[in-house]
Order: sequence, then structure tokens, then C-alpha cells
Amino acid sequence: MPDFDGSGVPALRSAAMRRFDRSRARVLPGTAARVAHPLGTPKRRGAAAHSLAAGISLALTAACSGMPFAPRAIPDCPAEIRSTEDIPGDFAMRERVTVWAEDLDFPFELVVQKRGRELVLVGLSPLGAKLFSVVQVGIETDVVALPAAVLPIPPLNVLRDLHRFRFAGPNAPTPERDPAVFDRAECGYSIRFESSSEEPLR
Repeated sequence: MPDFDGSGVPALRSAAMRRFDRSRARVLPGTAARVAHPLGTPKRRGAAAHSLAAGISLALTAACSGMPFAPRAIPDCPAEIRSTEDIPGDFAMRERVTVWAEDLDFPFELVVQKRGRELVLVGLSPLGAKLFSVVQVGIETDVVALPAAVLPIPPLNVLRDLHRFRFAGPNAPTPERDPAVFDRAECGYSIRFESSSEEPLR
């Protein structure tokens, strides 16, 4: 007759667990250790993850740049820019930009914002991917850009040409507007700006 007072429960439980452990060991020997550490020890897991991340980074770099430090299709084309202190107002605007050169037709969108002494340009591909950013404060500039295989024109060329279009000095000739096309024959390219929006910032 079963023992209902509980005195034999621990012994029964212990025997059942021993039978279970022996059965599991026979069917799947060593499984528990493999489940607990599927990628080895924590130190080895960290090394594997680091190697995987490094491999992905190298693959993306190779895909984007083709060749390290490859020159852009369009060379750097120096020109004067105005200090942001001399550009009145705070504003945001968008320009549709197209660059032409030999065997090159490169459209992108330019988002521009000026607030205080800071002028920011962001270039976006037709699919919305960020191509470059330029931050100008005074006459100092800071540039972040994708490699030459993705972006054929130096971002500072775009900044200088935008100055010529939008921020020409008071004594400079007024350029053709909307669209405005500048032929930079000395640097082997032409650039076209077409305004899509402009609004003041408060």
C-alpha cells in the first residue's frame, strides 16, 4: 500500500532522479555540457564574436572603397567661401544637385541648415543614404564622407559651389537661380543646383 505520510517521498524522488540521469546519459551523452557552452568558454566566445565583427567590417570597407585611399573622380577644386558670421539669418533648405563629368552623371539631394555660426550640409543619395556631411563654423570646416567609389565629388567642392550659388558676397555677380548651373571647367566638372524648399528657423 502506498505511503501517504510523506516519509518515503525523498527516497523515491532520489531514486527516480538517479534513473533519469542514467537514462539521459545513455541517450545523449555529454549533451548538458554542450548546451551550457555552445560556443566554448566565455573568453573563447568573446574572441569569436570579435573576429566575426572584424571580418564584417573589412568586407564592408572593401565593398565600399574598392581600393584604400582611391582618388575621387573629380579633383579638389579650391575656391573662397564666406565666413558663416557673414551669412545672415537662420534657415533650412533642400537642393536637388546633379554633378556632371566625363562618363559621370551623379544626382543627389543636399540638405542645408544654418543656425547661429554653424552651417551644416548633408548629402543624400536618391535612396536616402547619407553620402557626406560638412560642418562650417566661421571659415573652419569638418568633413565626414563615404569613399571615392561611392562619392565621386569632394564634399568641400559642393560647399564652395553652394556658397557661389547661395551665399555670394554683396559685390559678387548674382548667379542664375533655380536652377543654377556652374561650369567648373578648370576642375573637369559641372554642377547644377535646383531649390526644392527653403524656410526660416526660429
